[in-house]
Amino acid sequence: MKSMVASETDPNVNPPFQKEADYSYHDTMILCTISSQEYMNLSLHFLDKNLLHVSLLLCNRALESMLNALYIKKERRRPTSNIVLDDILRMFSKHSGLNVESLIFIQTISYLSHESSLISKIQPTYLMNLIKRADALLLQIASQLELHYKTYHSVFEK
Repeated sequence: MKSMVASETDPNVNPPFQKEADYSYHDTMILCTISSQEYMNLSLHFLDKNLLHVSLLLCNRALESMLNALYIKKERRRPTSNIVLDDILRMFSKHSGLNVESLIFIQTISYLSHESSLISKIQPTYLMNLIKRADALLLQIASQLELHYKTYHSVFEK
């Protein structure tokens, strides 16, 4: 009985009806983009407080969350683990405007967010430039989701 309940509530198990699955995936994509927005808002807040490592971690989480939304759109399922380089390359279509440079940037942010000793050497103005680039990339990825309404807004346009 316990395993039955767990399998019914497992978010990675596809619902039996396609219409329900589409609705679930659409909702999940929206939640991912809303999460990205909140992560970026917090990233700027912590940057203002000179907590550079926290700021970069949140920026990285925003990118990961938005990539999860794009993965769901392209693959029609939730990722079962962290998205890897091959997944990202597959998701970046030729017409999306997302390219290898974007991929390298995403991986750089991911790497830096795990290296606190490097972050302490980064000037806040340089980190602000990284966050601005991430914000622009998030807008670009969000446009690929083709949601009915804009769920991600630049944190620099108030």
